Amino acid sequence: MTVEEIFQRARSSALLSDPYVKKMWSMVQEDLFSLPPDSLARVRKELTGECLRFFQRRSPYYADLFERTGIDLRDPDLADLAKLAVPSDMLRGDGHRRFLIPEVEMEGETFSSSGTTGRAPVKIYRSPLDLAIMVQANTALFEHVYGGMLEPGKGIALFMAAPELRYRLSFVAFVALTLESKGIDLLYGMDLEEGRDGDKPWTKLTPNTSNIIRFLKSKAEPKLFFTAPAGVHLLTKKMDDLSWGKRLVQRMATGTPPVKLGRGGMIVTGGGTKGFDDLPPYDRIVENARRQFTAQERDGTAVPTPFMDVLGMTETLTALIDRQGVMAKVPHPLSTVFLLDPMTLEPLDEEAKEGLVCLFNPFVTSWLECFYPGDLMTSRPSASFYGREFIYQRRLTVKEGWSLQRACGGSMEEMMTGGQR
Repeated sequence: MTVEEIFQRARSSALLSDPYVKKMWSMVQEDLFSLPPDSLARVRKELTGECLRFFQRRSPYYADLFERTGIDLRDPDLADLAKLAVPSDMLRGDGHRRFLIPEVEMEGETFSSSGTTGRAPVKIYRSPLDLAIMVQANTALFEHVYGGMLEPGKGIALFMAAPELRYRLSFVAFVALTLESKGIDLLYGMDLEEGRDGDKPWTKLTPNTSNIIRFLKSKAEPKLFFTAPAGVHLLTKKMDDLSWGKRLVQRMATGTPPVKLGRGGMIVTGGGTKGFDDLPPYDRIVENARRQFTAQERDGTAVPTPFMDVLGMTETLTALIDRQGVMAKVPHPLSTVFLLDPMTLEPLDEEAKEGLVCLFNPFVTSWLECFYPGDLMTSRPSASFYGREFIYQRRLTVKEGWSLQRACGGSMEEMMTGGQR
């Protein structure tokens, strides 16, 4: 579906007649980032109860679940959300279907994890209403971290992904729909190859040279470069390794290196380099890339090329984003993100050193989006709108009771590097 089609179907959703859904539809269009952290915390607290009561009256499954678990629907807290959170493994295959409310519209889209672990991928259905909310919420968060509005129709973007992944990976959909809503030209820098090696399927991304060259030669500003960290690393290395003669030929053909991203230009990566031993650390990738990519502030002042890293899991409607390349991410203002004890699955104090991250998004209308994906994080106080920021540490291991599953950026990284892990 196009963005226009998504919003047309969303506006005709019968669920918009529900007072809670109508409220959420309005709230995701407001400027929430100007509110102080304590005010936002109170808003999230109120929305938690309203959200649970919405699902209680809309679904016999949730009404029974809340009764059996003794959830306080009048004033639920993090302990109540922890009782309701589901592990991502429960969402593999058709596992997500059991959590959908009866009235959800079935004309939306389904996204999945890579499925390269040999197990059924995590699959999440998104109704047109939820897709429309996803576009609005992610665009607002992206623009806040970016530092300003994306001007409609201005600039050009290159995504080192294949167009087919727009309908398979959440991260690709996040980007494609946001840019489409802004009328910004998006080029896909990869082609998708699929096949089999014996009994095992494989998926591989190969460069689309013509689209990459078109992006490099473009005079449009800003230039936005979206990729898994492996894409930045591989492209930087290729330019670093050019001989003098080949560098001269490339400069004459494309005007690069360096790649001039222009005013407001930025590199946006997906999910850092977690779990990949054959890639440099993220800060090293940033350092190396700044030799071959240049950018400017909107007033024309030269700056080290800005990096933004997006952690967008299949299971979550909105991403967590940071701009500094230090992996300290903030959620959407209405998202509740907290840490659990990996052994007891009880909420940890905010000052805890490390915990299992749990996410709750009250603006999702088709199911109670409260889950934990098996990632260990730390949190710390922040001057941001959210008041805290989250730093990725590692995944739980198989010995700790968790099977490997990568976020969307990791899925693309596997395809780029050709690894089946």
